[in-house]
Amino acid sequence: MRGGGIVYIDVLRYLAICLVIALHCVVGYINHTEIYGTRTWWLCSVINSFGRMGVPVFFMLSGFLLLSGSGALDVRSFYKKRFLKLAGPFLVWDAMYYLEGCVIKGSWSVLPFFQQLVQQGSKYHLWFIYQIMGLYLLTPFLKKIVDHSSTKELLVFLAVVLLQPTVFRLINVVQPVFRIAPFLALVEGYVGFYLLGYLLGTRDIPPRLRRAIYLLGIVGMVGGTWGNYWYSSTEKISFYFSEGYSIMQYMTAGALFLFLKEHGVRLPPRAAGWARRLAGLTFGIYFIHVLVLDILVAAEGRLGGGLPLVWWVVFNIAAVCVVSTCAAFSFSKLPVLRRLI
Repeated sequence: MRGGGIVYIDVLRYLAICLVIALHCVVGYINHTEIYGTRTWWLCSVINSFGRMGVPVFFMLSGFLLLSGSGALDVRSFYKKRFLKLAGPFLVWDAMYYLEGCVIKGSWSVLPFFQQLVQQGSKYHLWFIYQIMGLYLLTPFLKKIVDHSSTKELLVFLAVVLLQPTVFRLINVVQPVFRIAPFLALVEGYVGFYLLGYLLGTRDIPPRLRRAIYLLGIVGMVGGTWGNYWYSSTEKISFYFSEGYSIMQYMTAGALFLFLKEHGVRLPPRAAGWARRLAGLTFGIYFIHVLVLDILVAAEGRLGGGLPLVWWVVFNIAAVCVVSTCAAFSFSKLPVLRRLI
């Protein structure tokens, strides 16, 4: 998630982490069936649809930067650089979140920590670190594929990647008559974002196709929000149209990525420098923000919900973004803590 020195990439990185924070701030509310269909629920649902673009954008940026560069050509060097840089901070934060859980539950045991470590970590947001490491494992081999494939061949490859986890899945959701599942996912679905980022970042997209992609982005946003409402009820909240492999995420994240790339982000030199610094903090913000959110949620409980729910949602998003950014910035200035971000 480090800044790439290209303004639109830097802006996309920081925007993506803010979207992730917004998503995590509303999920705790939008799952409550008692507010289903209310204005607060609709606000959270719209924020949810925007927030779901955050992680796909991170995958797309990684795919663009790593597959278009030369760093992945040497497999050993690539693995050493990527995994050593990530392993230390991840283990420290994973242990911290495990200790937080122990304090909350009032019980202490070492074995569950290692059990969670070999799965998806001690906190819900750490799954991303496992997933990006999995994509790092594939990157040297995906690099060989993209370097020796035409654009049409890569589009076919992308279609194959998306077929089962995305296309068939959507069909199975919208029609209950028969389930289409001739095979399991041939490649992990998030590889699709990796490839999409590479294609959109390295190819010149004709104006007419750009407009079509933007239109698909709008359709994905509206369709995802409405689809979640349509398939939910006062008994159960469903996010079929917002989950990781959803075609809606490809439509919205792809449109956002392309829009900022093609239309550019023009900033004066000083502002561009700050954008680069903020982009360099995104890993730290990702690690920190859930801890900040946990503290705010606990404070909300102690205050007895003095503010209307809709204002708590807005306040949490703004506060977590600001506090997490300031904390990551402070860490970056302290040699002892710098390696944690």
